[in-house]
Amino acid sequence: MHDVENTPRTQLPAANRLPALGGAPDQSALPPRDEEEPGYVVHLPIRVADCAAAVALAGTIATSLSFLGAVDAGETTVSTADDQNNRHRVFCDLPLLDRSRCPRPYEHVGPCGEAVAEQRPAPQPVVGP
Repeated sequence: MHDVENTPRTQLPAANRLPALGGAPDQSALPPRDEEEPGYVVHLPIRVADCAAAVALAGTIATSLSFLGAVDAGETTVSTADDQNNRHRVFCDLPLLDRSRCPRPYEHVGPCGEAVAEQRPAPQPVVGP
């Protein structure tokens, strides 16, 4: 996995984001985020054993909070605790032709586009004593 360059990427205006999904609070009362104005970034340290587990957890957290207009899930990164300036991207997030963003993992194989359903192995039967 490559380190993330600390350069901003183009973002779509908050008005173009997907509406909140069922039961989520209405975020229309919040003012739209202006990338040009100063603001704050919330860092939520969560310690995980390895990079793969950290990327998976960060992706789950970002996706589950993406109904909030202030969350920019595509910019989610992970780092080691002692080198927080050396970050690894979680999502591809490159712009698509329809002005949406690629939701696939960073450095995914194949073209950008719809997220590919995770292939999980079939559950194994429990063998009893």
